[in-house]
Amino acid sequence: MLQLKIGTTLISYSIRRSHKAKYVSLSIGAGGLHVVSPFSINDREIISFVEKKREWIFNKLESYRQRLMQIPVEREFISGEKLLYMGNNYPLKVLEHKGGCTKINLTDGQFLVDINSDIPTEKRREEIQGKLEQWYINRAKELINERLEIFSNKIGVMFNTVRFKKQKTRWGSCSQKGNLNFNWKLVMAPTFIVDYVVVHELCHFKQMNHSREFWLLVENQISDYKNMRKWLKENGYKLNL
Repeated sequence: MLQLKIGTTLISYSIRRSHKAKYVSLSIGAGGLHVVSPFSINDREIISFVEKKREWIFNKLESYRQRLMQIPVEREFISGEKLLYMGNNYPLKVLEHKGGCTKINLTDGQFLVDINSDIPTEKRREEIQGKLEQWYINRAKELINERLEIFSNKIGVMFNTVRFKKQKTRWGSCSQKGNLNFNWKLVMAPTFIVDYVVVHELCHFKQMNHSREFWLLVENQISDYKNMRKWLKENGYKLNL
């Protein structure tokens, strides 16, 4: 295990070699600093590279720690909590009724949850979360399918099946068979972020890589796509139920 000293802070890291790596890359995650390098670069060169990036590493670690501190505690799904939808926060209001099933509505600037008063208290959280998740999935299908139709015509590509999944880190993916997957939590983000992810995946049907040509295709549709990527990196953790 190697160590990088920045002021009074010691940062431990190890070097992982990869045949796929073309250059030394640094990333910050749950385990701290991660260093990946091709086999052709020796340890001395890698350590020197890490030293030169000390300020960047320190700033990224601080930013990561700040984001962790802002991650909300587990929701209770009670009146007063706020939920994101299309970039806006809406308060949750839970109402009780006799009989029938739980219903979700977004009206008058708030999420209204009508829940059967006979449901035991210990099961209410799970009941409300499940119904809200299904509500979000339905809205995601409507919005993303609409944006897919618009941008597939602009880009000049066709797609087959579209699935909506709950994923921790991926916002979208595609296959060479023309199938698409999207994280339904995207519907919590502003529409311009949804558009970026949709365009990103559709452009892969023309360039199944992240080459310069691929990003030019994306840029033709989303001129400030770099800001969209940055927004997701900085705010993606907020898109959660």
